[in-house]
Amino acid sequence: MVPQTNSKFLNLFKSRKFWACLLAVLAAVGAWLYGEITVWQLLQAVVAAAAAYSTGVAIEDSGIAR
Repeated sequence: MVPQTNSKFLNLFKSRKFWACLLAVLAAVGAWLYGEITVWQLLQAVVAAAAAYSTGVAIEDSGIAR
């Protein structure tokens, strides 16, 4: 069971979707820290990045299942 968990984590770090999501969240946090966006806009950006990531993973998983 442990090797499968490690494999999932390694696949996560190899995923371009993961890095794009992380970069989007870091950019939003940076904009908030510099006062360019409000906390509400930061929250919207984080939710949008998470939604885009989960949609991408769902599309990928539906293609694998076929």
